[in-house]
Amino acid sequence: MLKNAIDWVYPEWNRKAASFVSYGSVSGARSVQQLRETLVELQMASTRASVHIPVPILMAHYQGGDVDTGLAELEKSANTMIDDLLWWTRALKTARVGGE
Repeated sequence: MLKNAIDWVYPEWNRKAASFVSYGSVSGARSVQQLRETLVELQMASTRASVHIPVPILMAHYQGGDVDTGLAELEKSANTMIDDLLWWTRALKTARVGGE
């Protein structure tokens, strides 16, 4: 279903930047890798930085536990990811506008 949704919005996502926030087994890293390969076909630029939420933090959230400490540990990677995403977004927008 996700691949179908990605294909559906191809024109809107073409030559845009993308970042990932994932969770799950191996913190979702394998899923992110598969999506990166798909986004190459859309001519999208995937940032190297991403945020991978460990399962214990996710489970603590579902069980009403304390997640503040776990999320604080992800803050640095989240800030790096956002900075990279903004940089690539500006760079690709400049390239798209200049190429018209």
